[in-house]
Order: sequence, then C-alpha cells, then structure tokens
Amino acid sequence: SYQDYAQYTLTDFLEDDSFIQWVIQGDTKSNVFWQSFLISYPEKNNVVQEAASIIRVYRKQVTFTNEDHREKVWSRIDASIPKRATAQPASAKLPLFFKVAATIAMLITCSVIVWTLKDDHTTIVTTSYGEVKAVTLPDESIVMLNGNSTLTYSDTWDSKTPREVWIKGEAYFDIRHLNQDTALVIPSERFIVHGNGIDIRVLGTSFNVKSRRNKTNIALLSGKIEVSYADSASAPSGGLVMMPGDYVEYSGQKLLMKKKLLRPHKAATWTVREITFTDPSLNDIMETLQDNYGYAINVEDKDLMDMKIEGEISVTSIKELLSLISTTLSLRVEESGKEIIITRK
Repeated sequence: SYQDYAQYTLTDFLEDDSFIQWVIQGDTKSNVFWQSFLISYPEKNNVVQEAASIIRVYRKQVTFTNEDHREKVWSRIDASIPKRATAQPASAKLPLFFKVAATIAMLITCSVIVWTLKDDHTTIVTTSYGEVKAVTLPDESIVMLNGNSTLTYSDTWDSKTPREVWIKGEAYFDIRHLNQDTALVIPSERFIVHGNGIDIRVLGTSFNVKSRRNKTNIALLSGKIEVSYADSASAPSGGLVMMPGDYVEYSGQKLLMKKKLLRPHKAATWTVREITFTDPSLNDIMETLQDNYGYAINVEDKDLMDMKIEGEISVTSIKELLSLISTTLSLRVEESGKEIIITRK
C-alpha cells in the first residue's frame, strides 16, 4: 500500500520485488501505481529515483566484485527460476545484493559475472571513461563509481577494524548503518573513506565524493559525516562535521569552500546518466569532460575558458551539452573523435 511504501528507505526499495520489477520491466498497471504514489508522497521522489538508478546500473553491468556472495547468489537464482515459472510464492526478505543480483540475472539472458581479486585480499574496481559501475561492498553498502575512477577496499572486513575504502575519482556512497548504540560505536561499525589527503568518517548515510586535480569535493545528501585530514592524529571528534545539504571543497590541508546546497541530490545526478552544472564556467565543463569522459580540449583562446553560463544545465548527452555551449556562449564547438575544439564564431 502507499502507506507502507511511504516508510521505505533506499535499502527497502532495493529489496522489494515489485519495485525492482517495475523499474526493469514496468507495465501500465505498475506505472499508474508508482506515479500515483509519487504524487501522494512527493518527498519520496529522490529516494525512488536513487534506487531506480542503482537497479538500472546493475542491470547493464556485467562485472561484479564480491566473490564471497557468489555461491549464495547462484543458489538463489537456481531456486527462483522454476518457482517463477509456476506459482508466485511469498518473497523472502534477503540481503540487498542477493535480491538485486538475482532479479537482474533472471531478466537478462546473456550476462557474464567476473570476480577479480588480488592475492592480498584487496579488491580494486576501476571504470573506464564514460562508464558508471555499481559496487556492493562486503557489508552490502553500495558505491556508484563514476567514469575514470578507482575504488580500493579489503574484502576481509572483521569486527576488530573499521570498514575502509580508498577512492580516486568520483563516487556516490550509500552506507549501511550497523551501529545500534550511538554512544558506543565499535571499530567495525565505523566506515572511513580515504581520498586525496582527506578522511571521511561515517556511520550510515549517503554522500558524493569527487577527488580529482588535487581537490576533494564532498556533498552530503543524508545522515551525518565527519571530515578530517588524513595525517591528523585527532580522534574522530575533532574534524568538520557535515549535515545534510552541506558541501565542502578541500585542496591538500586547506578548506577552500563550505556552503549549503539548495538541491543536494543534484550532486549525484551522474548516477542516472545526467550531466548537470550550476552557474558553470566553460573551464568547469571542460574539466568534467576531460576527467569523466577522456576528452582532449583544444581551445583557440584560453580566455574563453573563463566564460560562464548562468543558471542550471541538465542534459543527458555530450552532444546536447556541446550544442548548448555553442548556442549560449556564441562559440564554435566541434567534436572530433575524443577531441573538442573551441573557437570563436
């Protein structure tokens, strides 16, 4: 019922068979139901879109990195296929990774699952330019990895040490909340993201991190995190505490910017293949095309890079973005292979 779904968190949506089925293969009846639900509960729109984007990425993905779950996933797939062909039994509440992976595996006829682990039990996940990949961590937290990015973590987390990951590039994190007592957090309940000289400590929340060009940008969508310098000897109570909507930018050991975002979810729109900017300079846009998509930029006059586009940009393709730049700034913008050439008209 609508009231039941109104209480759902991101994890709940990802574990709901009806929701997953609607995202992947919706029909008229389910479309009407979910559209009506979002009209009745508009505050759930962000979490619904976020869950849908994660499911879509998983559906397209052919590589998974969590070997520990392999046998259980395949056992569930084998057990579910004949049941799907006959009666529809009541759905058991399974962990997030099993639910998503099994549903998608049953709907995709051709898929290849590859597990690549180093001998020292360290998993390294990389993405090519323009690729978005979903990663399920050993604790079932989800990481959406943007193009030209690397995520590193140990696959042997235990109760004696914090959960730790290292990020180069850009990633969106939705961290599983483990602690029951906020006054007494044991080591394994802590989650730490390391990136470019910055440590982010979190219990359970969602946030976007971009660590490129000697800068680290952090946008907090929900929950609470603490940011400190990697070489700081202080305990996890001496850093900068961020609340939902906060945005910070660091360079080395210096805080460059701290502000409040009006629409913090915009920081992670790349997870649904949207390219968005707010009041960007041409240089801001070109840096994103270089970092995320691997373009080389050839500009006639370096001063052109200081030109700005006021307002919000939201497009779904590079071609659309380049056309908008050309029209808005009255420039000639040409794409030749992986090179963008910018000249005056």
